[in-house]
Amino acid sequence: MKRFAIIVGIVASPAAVGNASVWSDDPLVLRSPNDAVVVRVVLAPAAQAGPTVSWSLDFEGTPLLEGCALGLVDEEIGALLSDFEVKSTLTRLHDEPAPVLFGKTASARDRYREIALALDAEVGVPLTIRLRCYDDAFAFRYELGGPTPGLSVLRLVDETTSFQPSGEWIAYVQYLEHHHTSHEHEIERCAASEIPPQRLVDLPLTFERAGGPCIAITEAGLRRYAGLSLRREIAGGPLVAALSPGSDGVKVVRALPCVTPWRVVLVGARPGALLESNVVHCLNDPPSFDPTWVRPGKLTWPWWNGYLFDAERGAPILSLETSKRHIDFCAAHGIAFHAYVADEDDSPWYHQAKPGLFPGPETDATRVRDGLPLAEVRRYADEQGVGLWTWVHHGAVRGRVEDVFAALARHGFRGVMVDFLDRDDQETVEFGEDVLAAAARHHVLVHFHGMPKPTGLSRTYPNLMNHEGALNLEYLKWSARCTPEHTLRVVFTRMLAGPLDYHLGGFQAVPREQFVPRNVGPSVLGTRCHQLALYVCIDNPAPMVADRPGAYVDQPGFELIRDVPTWWDETRVLAGEIGSLLVTARRRGEEWYVGGISAAAARDVTVPLDFLGQTPHDSELWRDVEGDDPNALERMTRPVTSSSPFVVHVARDGGFVARFRPRPRDVRAR
Repeated sequence: MKRFAIIVGIVASPAAVGNASVWSDDPLVLRSPNDAVVVRVVLAPAAQAGPTVSWSLDFEGTPLLEGCALGLVDEEIGALLSDFEVKSTLTRLHDEPAPVLFGKTASARDRYREIALALDAEVGVPLTIRLRCYDDAFAFRYELGGPTPGLSVLRLVDETTSFQPSGEWIAYVQYLEHHHTSHEHEIERCAASEIPPQRLVDLPLTFERAGGPCIAITEAGLRRYAGLSLRREIAGGPLVAALSPGSDGVKVVRALPCVTPWRVVLVGARPGALLESNVVHCLNDPPSFDPTWVRPGKLTWPWWNGYLFDAERGAPILSLETSKRHIDFCAAHGIAFHAYVADEDDSPWYHQAKPGLFPGPETDATRVRDGLPLAEVRRYADEQGVGLWTWVHHGAVRGRVEDVFAALARHGFRGVMVDFLDRDDQETVEFGEDVLAAAARHHVLVHFHGMPKPTGLSRTYPNLMNHEGALNLEYLKWSARCTPEHTLRVVFTRMLAGPLDYHLGGFQAVPREQFVPRNVGPSVLGTRCHQLALYVCIDNPAPMVADRPGAYVDQPGFELIRDVPTWWDETRVLAGEIGSLLVTARRRGEEWYVGGISAAAARDVTVPLDFLGQTPHDSELWRDVEGDDPNALERMTRPVTSSSPFVVHVARDGGFVARFRPRPRDVRAR
């Protein structure tokens, strides 16, 4: 594909902000390439009440945000935008492809208009505010120059960036009790004006208007900085940046020069447009290493099902006998990885003085626990062409990242879940990147669990498969909190930030009225077709096949789990109702998969087939069967064209998957 970029520079005469009332009357205007997104930046005199730099955003002529402030506060010199001169403005139009190795599309279009607003601050720190308008987003960041005689190290105690939605909105909010959290909570629906003061709000934060546009606030390119949440300080006021603090209360410590993460507003005329966006990916750097070794795929996850192979316990889960059975299951059904994690008491595979998941002073994640046959398990897995995945508590990695990942590679693990980070302060963010860099050096794939939202770092480190950062199907082991409605809020909030690990593959569905949480052999809410459709609807290049192998054998629908790809060449969202419905079409090569998930009452879903083009296709459909058994499904095939009516009846809490393959030319000619 041809790469190209167009750059146009416009340098404005320096003007003291105190004399810059022209900016207040005639703001800087930045438009997206298709002119749909319009941002107006206002520079106000320092003596004027309110922010010195603020912005508003319109979409297709409708105001969406207004009076949004910019600002950083250093511990020593105070507000960096309190008094400044405008040195220059540089504008450019940029348009080039951004490859996506294992995502929802093969390539993204990194197309935007940009203004780089260079300021000379009285405090002596050169500061550029870089603003970009995409056709489906607005993003900005702060770029600090230096070092200067007055400041060589930034000690950020506050970021006063704020967001103020204009007019009436419905918000989908995950409240956080504090910054030290797994980011696994229900998502509440409320009027945006009713978000209470002093409540910590997680990102992405999604807003919608009935029949109108949608927006979502998040961040991208989070590196060597504290993670972003929001907090309303007064009733009805703007949502203000609430950075995760360090142990001394300072949010960020950085040598100058440095840049901040991008603050991002995704914009769309419908909820599904937010899911189609690739802006978060584009706002990250490309990889600095050769990622051709990275090859994701599905994996078993015995922890979720209670360490079972069949309905009843057999030989220990970490024994050679049971490991061979799992590896044979993977080899027979094209599952790339078997997870060798912990025993029936949740004690991990590595050396640890005390039982359980949590490390102690003698924990050593470079040493295999005494008595475990890991070497023999690895040899057998290699013979069968199956990779090994594992798990490690982050506390067993800190302070010896390189040693642990060298040992993981030496023991034959090709992927690892790093768990229980439960923070996004600067130290944890930097630790996470250290993990990814070491994993890349040793050719190990990574899942982060107990970790906040992703910020697009999988572009820089393609060995990062996903984050958790959401209340997900693991919660059905001990509660009924992960309902279909909840899932259909998660996909329109948390998943906007990037790939989502959700513990997929539960094959023992029960109606809501009969649901009982079970730690061993758990059930799931939502029909089997609903569970199957999650493999299409959820972005995740390395999803789990988390139920016990015995739950899948000879069961209808398992053939779809075997066959469905885990990354895609193209994605289109055909229908989206937050908390109620999602229908997603994804293409891999010439085949299309369409997944649909629904919550609550049964419904008929009409699937437009325009994406098939003019070529006739054969369709294969997995759909719910009405009745008392939510595991019952019907599989049917028929020829279709783009003009064929395709209506699927979806049961209560149901779903469907359709696969479309181009008809062979000799069949088309008959």
